[in-house]
Formats: sequence, structure tokens, C-alpha cells
Amino acid sequence: MLSVNHKNIEIFFDYLDEVTEIIYKNSKKDYLDSLLLAIDYILNDESLTNMLATDILKEVKSNYELINNITFNKEEIRKALQLSLLKAFKHLNISFNEITPDTIGILFSYFIDILFKDKNNISVLDANVGCGNLLFSMLNNTKVQCEKLFGIDYNYKYLNISLHIANLLEYEVEFFNQNNLSKLLVPPVDLIISDLPVGFEDNIESLDLQTAKNNISYKPYLMIENLMKYGKEGSYFIYLIPNEFFNESHNELIKEIILSETHIQAIIQLPLDMFKDERYQKSIIILQKRGKNIKVNKEILMLSFPSFSNKNKVTKAIDKINQWFKKNKQ
Repeated sequence: MLSVNHKNIEIFFDYLDEVTEIIYKNSKKDYLDSLLLAIDYILNDESLTNMLATDILKEVKSNYELINNITFNKEEIRKALQLSLLKAFKHLNISFNEITPDTIGILFSYFIDILFKDKNNISVLDANVGCGNLLFSMLNNTKVQCEKLFGIDYNYKYLNISLHIANLLEYEVEFFNQNNLSKLLVPPVDLIISDLPVGFEDNIESLDLQTAKNNISYKPYLMIENLMKYGKEGSYFIYLIPNEFFNESHNELIKEIILSETHIQAIIQLPLDMFKDERYQKSIIILQKRGKNIKVNKEILMLSFPSFSNKNKVTKAIDKINQWFKKNKQ
């Protein structure tokens, strides 16, 4: 896990906040677009030349000079960006639930370190990338080298945020603005991750999916079936699923698809205190795509993860996970 200097997070956030406010007050841009322009300025100091008056540009430059000689690591930058995004979302009255909590990305990185401990240069797809917090918190904290990165989202505004953050963190990610329930433009990958969308899909008639043909419109079921096509033999799928995932109507069909295409590795219920609203409480499910040389695990890891505030229980939960993987993945 990358160590962070909280003072650096504060300094970088203050820079973003100051410059975003300057752009917001002196242009016709909303607060979120102003934040993205503040990021652009770090990447290219000519980006605001034709937008702001000379005296305003000098003010922006003087703010930038305050951080120019400080070295920030990727996690410090990401955390500062998330604070800035939360402020931007508040301005636009966008739900904070659109941002996957940092802790979940760190948990994902922990599982990846175990699953790919003997493999480097893996390819990764975040199939519902949104603002990128799950993907980037995972990348910042994993020890595994992730060579080819892909992100998909139908919401262009969120995808644009992810693109800006990727550029600032110096991650090369191919982003695709498309419906993740349709035919995707990505090759088969070693790992697919997603904070699965909740709710129901209105237009299922056009989807070439067994679930859709059975009149199932529950988005997590549709997405899991569609993404099966994009994992290599032996690849892993790590998903955040609603706690009621297996209680929705027609759940028998998605269970059949999951069991025919993959081996279930683990189902881990996340701490209830991680979610302010019980409607958004989730679990992690880990699947491995079947193949000729893929070993079937002896049992499924079932675990209710304790509150992260209880360090002793968290340590015991981690020990239990390590023991399971040692027993089943040798």
C-alpha cells in the first residue's frame, strides 16, 4: 500500500480548490468543468491562455508555483482529487454514491496481490469505471504490474473525469464511451472489475443476452452475463454486488450462468457501517473463468468483513482469507 503524507494531500487539494474557484468565478464553466480545467493546467500550462484575462492567468500561475517543486505520489494526488470531486458533486447536487469508497479499492488490490502473485503485466478492465476511484485506488495499492488498462462507461461526463485523473496519475488507460451491456470494444483480459450498477435496464429487447431473452432486466445480472465473454480462460472477475443480488426474481438463471462459466471463489459481505444508506450496502464476489487447466477450489470463501474500526477483527478476517487462499489456490 502506498504511504501518504496527509500534509501533501492538503496542499494539493488547496491548489485544486483555489484554481478551480478562480476559473469558476471568471468563466462560464460550472464547478466540475472548472476543476477539470484546473487539472488540465497542471498537464499543460497553456490550456487556459484563451479563456482567462492576463491578470487572472498570473493568479493561476502563482498558485501553481506553490506546488511545482513538491513531489506528490499517486495516492496523495488521487486522494486530493477525490476531495475536490466531492466538493464539485456537492455543487451540482450529484450523489456521493457515484464514487466507490477508497477502502474497497484497497481491498480489491489485496485480492489481486493474492490472485496474481506469480503473474505480472496483467490486463484489466473496469467495466463500469465511472469517476475511476475504484480503478485508481486499486492500481495505486496493488503490487501487481497492470500493463493494459481499459475503462468503459456510458456516462461521458464521468468518463471524462476518469480520463483527466488517469492523465494526472500517468496511467495509460483506453476509455470507451459505450453501454456495458452491449458488444464491447475490448479484447479478452486477465481481470475484470466493476462496482456493478443497480436498478433495471429499460431497453432489453436489443440485447443479445440469455438473461434479456428471459425478460430479466436487472442490471447486475445482465452485466455479469455480458462480461463473461471478455475474460480469458482462468481470468478473474471481482465485482461489488448489492447484498440482495441473489434474492432478485429470476436469480436461478444468473446462478446457472455463473456456475456454468466460472468457479465461485469468494462472497464477502462488506461492513454495514461502510454504507450510510442500507439500499447501497454491498458485497464482493470473486469468480474465476473455467478452463481445461483451471483447478476447482474445494470450498467457497464466505465471510462477513468486520468494521474497519475494529483492528483486531480485521486482522482475524485477513488471516482467514489468507488461510483460505493458501488451502484452495496452491
